[in-house]
Amino acid sequence: MRPTTVVLGALGAVAFTAGLTVALATGRFAVAGWMLAGPGPFYLVGLAVAVRRPDRPVGVWFLFTGTMFMVSVVLGDVVLRMVAGHPGAWSVALARQWAECFSGFGALGLFGWYPGGRPQRSMERWVVHVAAAAAAILPLLYALTHPLMAPGVYPDPDAARVASPFYRPELAFAAPVIGAAAASVIGWSLIGFGMLAIRYRHTSLQDKRRIRLLLLGMSVATVLFVTQYVAGSVLDAPIERIVTVILWPLILLTTLGSVVIGLVYDGEFTIDEPLRRSMLYRVLWTLIAAAYVSAAAALGVLAASFLSTGAAILLAAGAALLFQPVQRRLERVADRWVFGARLDGYRVLARFGRALESAPRSADLLTEMAGAVRDGLELTWVRVRLEPGLAGVAGSVAGEPELVVALVEAGAHLGRIECGPRRDGPLLDEDRRLLQHLAGQAATAVRNLHLTAELTARLRVIRQQADDLAASRARIVTAQDAERRRIQRDLHDGVQQEIVVLAAKLAMVRQRLGRGGPGADGLLAEAQRDVTGLLNQVREFAHAIHPPVLADQGLLEAIEAQAARLPLGVVIEADAALRGVHYPQHVEATAWYVLSEALTNVVKHAGARQVRVRLGRPDGRLTLEVRDDGTGFDTGTTGGHGLAGLADRVATIDGTLRVESRPGHGTTLRAEIPLPAAADA
Repeated sequence: MRPTTVVLGALGAVAFTAGLTVALATGRFAVAGWMLAGPGPFYLVGLAVAVRRPDRPVGVWFLFTGTMFMVSVVLGDVVLRMVAGHPGAWSVALARQWAECFSGFGALGLFGWYPGGRPQRSMERWVVHVAAAAAAILPLLYALTHPLMAPGVYPDPDAARVASPFYRPELAFAAPVIGAAAASVIGWSLIGFGMLAIRYRHTSLQDKRRIRLLLLGMSVATVLFVTQYVAGSVLDAPIERIVTVILWPLILLTTLGSVVIGLVYDGEFTIDEPLRRSMLYRVLWTLIAAAYVSAAAALGVLAASFLSTGAAILLAAGAALLFQPVQRRLERVADRWVFGARLDGYRVLARFGRALESAPRSADLLTEMAGAVRDGLELTWVRVRLEPGLAGVAGSVAGEPELVVALVEAGAHLGRIECGPRRDGPLLDEDRRLLQHLAGQAATAVRNLHLTAELTARLRVIRQQADDLAASRARIVTAQDAERRRIQRDLHDGVQQEIVVLAAKLAMVRQRLGRGGPGADGLLAEAQRDVTGLLNQVREFAHAIHPPVLADQGLLEAIEAQAARLPLGVVIEADAALRGVHYPQHVEATAWYVLSEALTNVVKHAGARQVRVRLGRPDGRLTLEVRDDGTGFDTGTTGGHGLAGLADRVATIDGTLRVESRPGHGTTLRAEIPLPAAADA
């Protein structure tokens, strides 16, 4: 409940109780009747709307208007008569006029910002702010420009007027304007209607339905009110009272009815039966409450004719307590007569199903579930809580739950629905059974949503893996193309050039031999040396691609042979049982490629003094580790296509490659390659 609602409700209750008690105690039954028939319904209905619909700020405006109306009547018709002739009576008259002005201000805000209770345009906010300022300053201006305090909206001709202690004769020239402005307070609600009519064209269809109901009812009420006001000004007192008795109940009914119906009607029903039943119950409840108050008040009035005032008040209070059980019994009878056993389950289930269909995301689903259960069963609060693995909580909490229903699907506990009490009574067995059906639907929806989320996450992972695989394949193709270009370049710049030079030398030897000239033996010896060097170069070239020792003896021997060729110290750590062992061709080729590239990088970039190569075969995997004591690098900022190419090459046979390095602490490269069962055995 809003703090504003509490303050206004308490203020109105104090004014209503105190004013009614004093009026009855002093025998002023007409004033007591006016409080019951005039401001009383506005205050009580406004309080009910503000309490039952805290989600709509317009209810606070309704309560504010009714409370200020009540305070103005109590101050003017009860308190002011009691302090007549007292020097401080002017303060009561001033407070009464303030209450009247703020009652008109509340009516302007109620109708001008209806049905949301908040402005939608800057013009609306500006008008209400001006009205608030006028309500605050008009009573003071009236006291400054008039010798007597304001008589009130409904002046009593028999009441004595109170002199204004603030009157300034030099300001009397403004009295007509200030007086007209003060009298216009009663019509400020018409300004709100104008604001509402302007906004009607631009608002939503749902709000248009509410505004149409309000404008229709308030138009009728305005005509009736103007008729009553004019009649009170031109007719004699007896006839004026008869007109008031006839018209005021109609004004009250159309005013309160149009406002309340517009607030409770949500536009949810295409069939009018639920709305008719709800409104019928409210009418019956109002009649029962009116009968209860009237009976207690009538008994007190009747007793006052025979007993003292104090005894009559005590008798009326006792009668009120005595009639309370009868009132509750009548309300329960009306509840069962209108709603039966409250078996509107099919409608609630249908609305709940629509809520589940319209909430595609997890947060929306839980919120819609909580709202549908709360509104469908008319509960004070509902919270939907899912298990930690499903991660979700929605709804509001206002105390300990009165009912908890588990969400279970296919034997799996998915969460629970926690429910507070009903707004209009305890939870019935029909409500509990209906909530079980709702929980079944909700559990299925939560399970489907969870499965959808899991599938979406897996598809996202699969797409990422597919993207990574495509990128890896592209890098492999690029690396293979680069390797072929390197081989072509090495053949062209190295072996091919040597062969061209050798061919030229052999041609020169042939020419000299043909002419019988000297020097042929020297050229032949030089050609022989060139052929030997070319042969060694071809062998080195072939060794770099795939060393013969790898195919002839095994991986460990190939590693030792490669280590012997490097210009730095190499320490090889391997189990002796791995000597002479052959692995599948694709495993050996990949391991050799990783070793060759790693050692090449060490020689070119690491600046290392020593390298450790470790070969092992734990748990059906071939592990190859190359560790140097070089300069190292930052793996977070330094990458390169070389390491990515190595990782891609290892990944093609389901292996993994890890690189650990820090600046100044060397680099460790570790490759793990799974072995087929036969090779591992």
